[in-house]
Amino acid sequence: MSSSEKRAEAGVVVPEFGTRGKAWLGVLVLAIVVGFGAWGYQLSQGLAVTGMNNVFSWGLYIMLFVLFIGLSAGGLIISSAPKFFHSDRYATLAPLGILLSLACIVVAGLLILPDLGRPSRVIGFLTSPDFRSPMVWDFGIVLVYGLFSAGYLWLLTRRDLAKMGSRLAFGTEDTEEGRKKDRKLAFWAAAVAIPLAIALHSVTGWIFATQIGRGDWFNPLVAPMFIMKALVSGLALLVVTAILVDRFTRFRLPQKLVPELGKVLGVFVAIHVVYLVAAERLPHAWASEFEFWAITSAFLVGDSIHFWLWTVVGGAVPIVLLAVPSLRRKLWVVFVASVLAIVGILFEGVYLLFTGYQDLNIDAAPGVTSGTDYVGVGSDVWVTAGYYTPTLVELLVTIGIVALGALIVTLGLRFVPIQPGGGEAVRVSRTEQQTTDTDASVATDGGRDTPGGGPR
Repeated sequence: MSSSEKRAEAGVVVPEFGTRGKAWLGVLVLAIVVGFGAWGYQLSQGLAVTGMNNVFSWGLYIMLFVLFIGLSAGGLIISSAPKFFHSDRYATLAPLGILLSLACIVVAGLLILPDLGRPSRVIGFLTSPDFRSPMVWDFGIVLVYGLFSAGYLWLLTRRDLAKMGSRLAFGTEDTEEGRKKDRKLAFWAAAVAIPLAIALHSVTGWIFATQIGRGDWFNPLVAPMFIMKALVSGLALLVVTAILVDRFTRFRLPQKLVPELGKVLGVFVAIHVVYLVAAERLPHAWASEFEFWAITSAFLVGDSIHFWLWTVVGGAVPIVLLAVPSLRRKLWVVFVASVLAIVGILFEGVYLLFTGYQDLNIDAAPGVTSGTDYVGVGSDVWVTAGYYTPTLVELLVTIGIVALGALIVTLGLRFVPIQPGGGEAVRVSRTEQQTTDTDASVATDGGRDTPGGGPR
């Protein structure tokens, strides 16, 4: 019996995308097409069409690579920790967290390609890897991590896929014995996922931390800070996404979990922005200054707008919002705090790159060549400080790749039973489905037919 026949016999209905859902898909597909078109233009013209140069050899692609690696690693850790400790309290969010982790690692992996200039250079990682380079280890662990995330998501959802009669079950049968077996396998998968996610972002941090020639990066705390910001951004993204899909799809977010998740997020942000920043900056301030106010000023006062967007907008404000119990019980407060936390982590990445590249090791004239030319003159521009602004090409390529990640999440929410028991959630009678269809046709766009679950 085919999967479609099984679904028909069981009365299982996989809802289709509604009007707004199709519009959302159209926007994503358009962004992907434009993005890959911009990438094609970059391939034909070279990296000269980007804002990168001889001074800023890493730009928007690597900034967002670091962000999405953290989002992916944090999401997997947050989703796996309860399973490792045999807690079902957050079981509702685990598959969603792993779906987000999978989408983010795909985005992060693809962001490497346009940064390399020529995608064929990836072959070098496979044919002639230099294991002394952290980049080789990062490439390898990103590949392994992506495959593992896909398998982990399938493990958590395959019984519900079988209940739905989905081909994605790949022959798996939905039995009580099978579900007990999967619970044991989920524990071992979590035992692998947590150290794998830690290794993923630690290796990314070590790429920066091992750059001896750049004093702002050459720091043993870089990797621990990367792990902490992964926990902050991963949990924040999970909270934001869960609130949105609860609003627009069939997914249900238990409201009692929102204050708890907000409390955990507040603790993560405080450890990251207060303690680890102090651990990193205070020794430098103490070594260079010998007066109390001079030390305090060097420690507390940032030297760029990126620093303030990170520590105040993405740090102090979320901490204040989440520290007050009465505020933390409000859904919109946790949502706003989570968004600000992600914004803060984004600008921490901007701050990290600018501190490494903006101040050159050679600050005397004429400095170093930027690798760019004056228009109509043809002579190299020599600079004593680094400057970088992303170009339209970089922005379009990045938006296209991020849209691909959003498409993965959208299709996952539609066709994979992300919520435990999802196979049962779509088991309705034909009469009920006809009633739903009638209501939807009357309401037109009034129902919640956005991507990820269709009208409730």
